Amino acid sequence: MEEKNWMLLMEDLSEIRLLSSLILKKARKGAAATAQEVDMLFRVALAKDPIVPGELSHDMGISKTTVSRLIDGLTENGLIEKLYDRQDKRSYSLRITSEGKDELDSMYHYYLEPVYGMREALDEAEFQQFIGLVRKVNLYMAKKQSKNKGEFI
Repeated sequence: MEEKNWMLLMEDLSEIRLLSSLILKKARKGAAATAQEVDMLFRVALAKDPIVPGELSHDMGISKTTVSRLIDGLTENGLIEKLYDRQDKRSYSLRITSEGKDELDSMYHYYLEPVYGMREALDEAEFQQFIGLVRKVNLYMAKKQSKNKGEFI
């Protein structure tokens, strides 16, 4: 690859990293959960049915080991609960608790503030186009990572 193209791509990567840094909020001071735990808590809350750890690993793009660590923290804080399978006691799904719902109710504005800002900066069509492109790239990256490694790391 020509050096000029390489340098332009690095500038693009810098823009992507900056966007990521500006969007992802750190946990609020005094919060009951880390930013990654909050991400998991939102996913468990938004799931139509109780969700299993393997789905969270895939959906969050993180290892099963990391998912287990996050689940431990959230269950210890009483924000989610494990629902064990009757036939296989090793298998379980997750459900948000009433304490978890209260925690989300108290923090969602903080975590969504960057998205509210993007919606103000873009018109509705631009915002939907942006989200569509993000989904397309996420799908591509997830497939590529899954094919190369077998799971997220």
